[in-house]
Amino acid sequence: LKLFGPSGSQAFFGRGSWLTTMMLGSLGSRGLAQPWAAVVAAAVVAGLLPVGFACTIIAVGKDASASGAPMVGHSEDAGPMPNDIRLVRVPRRKWKKGSRRPLYNVNAFYPRIVDAERSPEYAPQKGQKESTALAYIPQVEETYAYWDTDYAVQNEKGVSIGESTCTAMTVGWPADVPWGYNRAGIEELTKIALERCDTGRCAAQTMGDIAVELGFFSADSGDPAKPAYSGSSECLTIADATGELWNFNIMTGKNNASAIWAAQRMPHDHVMAVGNSFTIRKMNLSDSENFLYSPGVSKLAEEMGWWSPKMESSPDIFDFFYAYGYTPEGDVQPPNMARVLEFYSGRRMWRIFSLLSPEEGAKLDPNKGNLPHTKDPYPASVRAPKGSVTLEMVTNAYRDHYEGTVYDLTVGMGAGPFGNPNRGPVPLGVVGQWERAISMYRTSWSFVNVASPHGRSVLWFGYDAPHGTVYLPFFGAATHGAPESYHSHKGSMSKFSFDVAWWPFNIINQYQDLNFKVINAEVREKAAKVEAKGRKLVKEWEKDASFFAEEAPEAALKMLTSRSNAFAEKTVKEWWEFVWHLITKYRGYVVTYNESATGEDAHGQAYPAWWLESEDVGYTLWAPQGPFHGLPDEVPKERPQVVQPKPAATEEALRAELRAERERRVAAEAAVGEALAATAAPTPAVSSAAATAAALVAASLVAVGAYQVGKLQGKRDGAVSGDYLACA
Repeated sequence: LKLFGPSGSQAFFGRGSWLTTMMLGSLGSRGLAQPWAAVVAAAVVAGLLPVGFACTIIAVGKDASASGAPMVGHSEDAGPMPNDIRLVRVPRRKWKKGSRRPLYNVNAFYPRIVDAERSPEYAPQKGQKESTALAYIPQVEETYAYWDTDYAVQNEKGVSIGESTCTAMTVGWPADVPWGYNRAGIEELTKIALERCDTGRCAAQTMGDIAVELGFFSADSGDPAKPAYSGSSECLTIADATGELWNFNIMTGKNNASAIWAAQRMPHDHVMAVGNSFTIRKMNLSDSENFLYSPGVSKLAEEMGWWSPKMESSPDIFDFFYAYGYTPEGDVQPPNMARVLEFYSGRRMWRIFSLLSPEEGAKLDPNKGNLPHTKDPYPASVRAPKGSVTLEMVTNAYRDHYEGTVYDLTVGMGAGPFGNPNRGPVPLGVVGQWERAISMYRTSWSFVNVASPHGRSVLWFGYDAPHGTVYLPFFGAATHGAPESYHSHKGSMSKFSFDVAWWPFNIINQYQDLNFKVINAEVREKAAKVEAKGRKLVKEWEKDASFFAEEAPEAALKMLTSRSNAFAEKTVKEWWEFVWHLITKYRGYVVTYNESATGEDAHGQAYPAWWLESEDVGYTLWAPQGPFHGLPDEVPKERPQVVQPKPAATEEALRAELRAERERRVAAEAAVGEALAATAAPTPAVSSAAATAAALVAASLVAVGAYQVGKLQGKRDGAVSGDYLACA
């Protein structure tokens, strides 16, 4: 649909396609930055990125949480450009009357923002220029301190946010491109919310009001020629120290301007999952305690025929996802985009519910999928028993690849011989899909916020892919920033540095891909020990702080900050040592333990039998005349009719006979070994001559066995070669 937007320019919304979505990859939760033309060009050329570069939210209500505090997590599943990997501390500040607060189009890559007034850690470095504002709003008298990435994470009051890029029926672009009019992106909205709010309700209302006034844009909306509806909106989950949990969905409004948004307060005894689609369904517009929304929230849906009040049982009910979620229709690229979207989101929701609330998860159909018009759709949340969900369960959920289910990404030919669950990019024209894991090889960082009261909220932060990280604690009310390595300018994703904390975690995640099954098991074991120690230490630190927190609250916070930073520094140093340990231990397809005659396991990284015996691999099919690389991948349309003698025996029968003969040969070889040992060191009971005779007999048996094996191998070679030649 084409409509005329502000200033008479053509505005686009409705159903459409964008080459960099789905198989070509929704650009996902990464900010498209300057220069815009270069980014769009790169996206179109690359156009063939894997499905959805987007993030996952996991949230737990306070009553379901083992700690009694709500939790909200986020995985930064990086997109088609580098990520600014700094964890920045924005300090609390008082502002002069009349001050203005700038809003930027935040970069995904380093530096995301250059603004010393925002934080000393964002101050310009050599050659950097201050960021250019899209808009200004009046500044408040005082702003809270908070942890910041591309999206704000957790503030000193405990307000905590997780993000996931979502689909929508509208698109909007920033005012710094020729076709954009909007000035509020989700990155800056989250930052303003944490600067100004001490509750989730305040955060939702503040973000929504600013977006309506200034216009909302997504960093992943493509361009007018190819609008990216599969990444044009945003979903947030907000937790606060009062125990509330809010689900927030936002998209651009009519004529590619303003904003449409909704927020829902979630039950205290539920767990939530958001996997790149809206999850707010039936809203009761009369229930202001549990629902917040933009003025005229349903108007555009009614005008466009996307939803009608006649569909509902009451005039107060509005189905937000049904009305505004995106379902690809007609001529889209790739042609399976709808199916990809359906399970890209739905499978993760099912898995999270199953892991955190097994009883409720068992009631859900894993093959239902999650699209706006799905019949009897997944709920936004499910109930979990009181106090049943631990922090460890949530961090482990972020490490998940569907292990132990029929969707397990660590098994099958796609995982290779060593059970690698990571699935990389695919070339243009190859239509299909992988299961979308929760833990992704391209994750830049992930975290779980625990929104505890009384200044004791904690951010558990882990760099790089969750399956190879360790989550470390940082207090939301910290008196100063993280260790220098967490916000250093000495390195980035494109510049290696021993002084940057992200790098050891990334190196381990890259290295363990050599043999994921073996190496990752050791990585996870070590991470579990460090995290267990961290959870224990946090309790000890908080107990120590409680003795003088009432009389000297600032001193107590300084102590907590100092101790958590020291633990982080120690762990990063330990992780560097772990890098070299793994590289040394798992070199060259062996496992090396020590410098001794038995210090190396030559078969520690041996290929598994199931993989070697696969006809696609070709190890057991090799013959002098071929095949040399397993069975041919494809058959020519017009293949020559080659007449070959019919094999005397089937391939399976020859294989079985060959295995049996090899077993007999192994037994004979063992006998030779025993006989030779007897020859070398005869005992009184066995004379040297007798031992020698025994050795000769055994050697004869080996020779016969070898002849039989060779004969059978020859038969097999002939059979396989005949089949191979007929095929070729």
